[in-house]
Amino acid sequence: MENSKLYVLSCGSLWIERGFITHFGTYIDRGKPYTPSSFQASVTQYFIDHPQAKIVVDLGYTPEDYLPRVGFPLRANEDGIRFKQEKDENPKAQLEKIGISLDDIDYVILSHLHLEHIGYLPLFDGKKAKIIVQRKELEYAYSNINRKNALEPFQSWMYYRQHFDRSGLDYMIIEGDYALVNGVEILFTPGHTPGYQMVRVDLKKEGTIILSPCEIELMYFGIGINAEAPGIPHAFSYSLADELRSFRKIANLARKENGRIFFGHDQAQFNKLKKIPEFYG
Repeated sequence: MENSKLYVLSCGSLWIERGFITHFGTYIDRGKPYTPSSFQASVTQYFIDHPQAKIVVDLGYTPEDYLPRVGFPLRANEDGIRFKQEKDENPKAQLEKIGISLDDIDYVILSHLHLEHIGYLPLFDGKKAKIIVQRKELEYAYSNINRKNALEPFQSWMYYRQHFDRSGLDYMIIEGDYALVNGVEILFTPGHTPGYQMVRVDLKKEGTIILSPCEIELMYFGIGINAEAPGIPHAFSYSLADELRSFRKIANLARKENGRIFFGHDQAQFNKLKKIPEFYG
């Protein structure tokens, strides 16, 4: 096992409709109507400093993209805040805390191409980093922005062409699970989008950590209001059944390896994790 380091990076928070992340009903809502409320979601990225490569996972959102967004799925908190991002809460500034520049990055793994996960992708236009994305995800992103038919643009409001359709991005298109370097594996987990993917990192001391960039813990281990088993997908996913299967795949893997799952939108967990410049090794 390589002596890798895993860093947790912040890109601020978003306040969204609770039902968007809990599918409008969990066991706590049983027997009563759903009450609209605000939910604070962290927006987390990760940096893997591996002896063979420097790897970033996801690229957060830019405030400029969210300034004009005032409706669903956002829901302002009691102070009227829809999003909050400090000046140093972006991938470039976060990496600079440990002396890493964007020119040093070999790979950028994108879980999917929704706007709050690739907002800073244009910073890699013309850089050496290979941008790793599932073929199905890139095809789906283009079908959404091109609106080819009534089915495919199901999530068109979450795809911004200016983020990913850039001639200077060096895409590395993969299909399915992919072993990137020793101890870092990309896991194909379709459902939320057709090409959604997560990342497994094996560390010498910490063991296995699985990066689940667009989820909260409740999605894996909560119980839906009409369900008999754990698992709560996003309210608007391409395939709810595939998403639940992917959650179970990841939960079973974590259980088998006695590992942990880091949830990219779980503010409560994020608050407890080590933050850059600290790391997991």
